[in-house]
Amino acid sequence: MGNFRPLDTNCWEKFLSTFGYSLNRKSSSHHQWTKKGFRTIPVWGDEKQIPPLHLKKSCESMGKTLHDLYAWAAKNC
Repeated sequence: MGNFRPLDTNCWEKFLSTFGYSLNRKSSSHHQWTKKGFRTIPVWGDEKQIPPLHLKKSCESMGKTLHDLYAWAAKNC
């Protein structure tokens, strides 16, 4: 998978928002981010950082890569 690090939850949610996802609902400890025509992305809302494996799978659902995410985060977070 490479040498990837966890990402702050705020930065991840900003990334989702930038690519057209919106916070649909909060259920228990997860926030559900949705975009029409794409899978729902669950985010651990009560955690300060998102683990790399979760980021990888969510990026795949979005049609993005971890490299896309970390390049975006380096400029915007």
